[in-house]
Amino acid sequence: MARPLLFEACPELAGDTAWLELGEYPTPVEKLEGVCAAEGLDHLYIKRDDLSSTLYGGNKVRKLEFLLADAKAKGHTSVITFGAVGSNHVLATVIHAERLGIETYACLWPQPNAAYVRKNLLLDYAHGAHFVLTGSMYGAPVAFFRGMARGARGRGAGHPYFIPPGGSNILGSLGYVDGALELKRQVDEGLVPEPDFIFVTYGSGSTAAGLLAGVTLAGMKSIVVPVRVVDKIVCNRYLLAGHVDRVADFVARHCPVSGILGRRPRDIMLIDDFCGPTYACFTPEGMAAVSRAKACDGIKLEGTYTGKTFAGALDFIRRHGLESRVCLFWNTYNSADLYPQVCDIDYHSLPEGVHKYFEDPLQEEEMSCEVVF
Repeated sequence: MARPLLFEACPELAGDTAWLELGEYPTPVEKLEGVCAAEGLDHLYIKRDDLSSTLYGGNKVRKLEFLLADAKAKGHTSVITFGAVGSNHVLATVIHAERLGIETYACLWPQPNAAYVRKNLLLDYAHGAHFVLTGSMYGAPVAFFRGMARGARGRGAGHPYFIPPGGSNILGSLGYVDGALELKRQVDEGLVPEPDFIFVTYGSGSTAAGLLAGVTLAGMKSIVVPVRVVDKIVCNRYLLAGHVDRVADFVARHCPVSGILGRRPRDIMLIDDFCGPTYACFTPEGMAAVSRAKACDGIKLEGTYTGKTFAGALDFIRRHGLESRVCLFWNTYNSADLYPQVCDIDYHSLPEGVHKYFEDPLQEEEMSCEVVF
């Protein structure tokens, strides 16, 4: 079993921090030859965390290796987590918790409709999720307590372990501190030049925060550029800087010689104008980037997170004249094909509150995109 590189860099963490192997690492780093040719770029690479697991990949696997390990170490037999109805984080939690014999209570709030929303809801159901529906993100705490009162207690599942939206806390971020160390090793092995810029999705924050903290621990000079894809009230450079500081403080307490550093808000280079009107509203720029990645290099992205991030990265490279610099796009989406698991499930088996996502039309931008999810 491969141990996190973080435990090699900071052995003191290994004794105090639970961890379980769920993913398949290191994930590959590849040059996007097709996009480079189409965009006139010299060195654009992709870190393929979409391949982090054949069961369900993406960025959540690195986080869940710490979060679910902590849940098991503390004797929990169930977890509760939160997200929009099409949440990739919720689905990743459901699938990987199931591997460990842990039940998942999914507290879900509305979002704009999309094909992946339908697929993820069916997969949540297929893997045994217990649905707790709420009218908005801000009503999630009330829905959580109501759901637990009539759900977990009734089943005798015990007090559920709390996993925040996106798996975004210090433990979740450790997965991407480790991811930065993994990339540094690939640089040292000559698999990729050290990036001048690393572009990554900024949603709930733990992936971006982990990378921002991790590059300093790894001794890399790379500039991490998060791309905001969630409403600014919950996703901004001040919140992100605070998250980075907490991660850096945690690692430094266990490993005083790590040299890991926090960040001031003004020092974070944030791409802030590719989110669109609100979370999960597809944009023409984002869907064009989805199509470009698929057509040029066979890379599967989507319109809520990675399409907007890739669009923001390409725009940033062009606007700042970085065509000859080494840039890396960190793919956080899952590319494992799970459609065969759900193609025969009748959506009427799901709670009535989510039926509208199977009956209402998809977003216009998705309907006009050549990529089928």
